[in-house]
Amino acid sequence: MSCDEVREQAPLYLSGELAGAERARFAAHLAACTACELEIEAQGQLDARLAGALRGEVPDTTRIEAQVRREISRRRWVPAGAIAAGLVVAAAGIYGLTRPSPAPAWYADAARDHRVEVTEGQPRRWRTDAAEIDKVAAQGGLSLAQSQDLAAPGYALERAKICGLSGERMLHLVFSNGARRYSVFVGQHAGARTGVRQVQSGSEEVAGFETGRLRAAVVTAGAASECGELARIAASKL
Repeated sequence: MSCDEVREQAPLYLSGELAGAERARFAAHLAACTACELEIEAQGQLDARLAGALRGEVPDTTRIEAQVRREISRRRWVPAGAIAAGLVVAAAGIYGLTRPSPAPAWYADAARDHRVEVTEGQPRRWRTDAAEIDKVAAQGGLSLAQSQDLAAPGYALERAKICGLSGERMLHLVFSNGARRYSVFVGQHAGARTGVRQVQSGSEEVAGFETGRLRAAVVTAGAASECGELARIAASKL
């Protein structure tokens, strides 16, 4: 599969509509082509951020529409396009004031990376050798020992790589107990220390926190309570 074919089929791949041999060919190209891998990763992160921002919520525009039309009735003539635009702007304004503050964009990116790279097992350049993990861990501000120490009881560090979340390089660690896996993302970040903040992003649970020197998040497809506990364990060791 060529790079042009990858760009053409990217929407189908990201939406899960590309199946069978074509999906396998697409994944094989990503494994061999860094440029396409980064492009598809960026597109997927944008999709995840949009989905996370909307969260499947649709505001009730009945009251908004009535208000806009009352204003319009006071005027002699308004183009049809202005009516539609007025409804959209009014709905967006009210919805923006009433919805809760969204989680940081990189939470959705981390959830997508876990789903695609760990749950679905899409080919990536993972490091499994201890010496190689030590090298990539240093880019996330950790040593091999510190990375291994983040494992919850019964789990062990399985693999690692560097990824890009919302334009920032972060260390992606995968821990396994032989039957289940979860991800820990760690990156260098100067800022105030924060407690664990947990959100659901798609089918994944994400629990993030900041230490003042690092920012990190745990991602799992398991229960919310499990994700929160895994994050607290990681936070206690960073």
